[in-house]
Amino acid sequence: MKKILLLLIVILVVGCEFLPKESKFSKFSKNTIEFRNNTIVLTSAYSKTSPEEFKSRLDSLKNKPKFKKVALHELKKIEDKKVDFELFVDQNNVENYVFIYTCDFYQFDEHRAARVVAALNDQLQDESNIQEVKYKRIHGRFFFTPTSKVVKLKYLKAYKKDRKFQTEYIVASKSGGIGLLISNLEDIDFESSIKRFASK
Repeated sequence: MKKILLLLIVILVVGCEFLPKESKFSKFSKNTIEFRNNTIVLTSAYSKTSPEEFKSRLDSLKNKPKFKKVALHELKKIEDKKVDFELFVDQNNVENYVFIYTCDFYQFDEHRAARVVAALNDQLQDESNIQEVKYKRIHGRFFFTPTSKVVKLKYLKAYKKDRKFQTEYIVASKSGGIGLLISNLEDIDFESSIKRFASK
């Protein structure tokens, strides 16, 4: 019995030595955001932030005035909608943020979803011209789950050598319409999380 116990301990100790010191997913955790009876999972560094705190933190972007202007424009655009919204910002980098907001409920079929993607692309192209940043569409698509219909447009904004990835979602579900604007430097669009809550 002692030999078996000793063998198990040796296997565990030796096995642990060959495990990677840090999983590449270790920085991800169940950071769940409850919004309109839906759960969205972001990385653990994100936390809920007020618009005032967001503006204050954006002051740190002195060497990136264009992207500070873009972020302030996006905040104003959400505030001007006069809808419920929540803002989550990466505590390590204010350039990584997520807006979640209520929007009109859309009855999507494939034709209308394609038209929404095209219209959203045109709108963002025009906004980028006004902001004097380059705009490049990465992809636009839609996917339907048993309970929701989702439109997604992913794009890149760039100025000189700086660039940021942005993704916009419109989710039509039983609980109503939800919009998301995801902006970050790491090309993370949280699609798997969106699909999970869209399937509820």
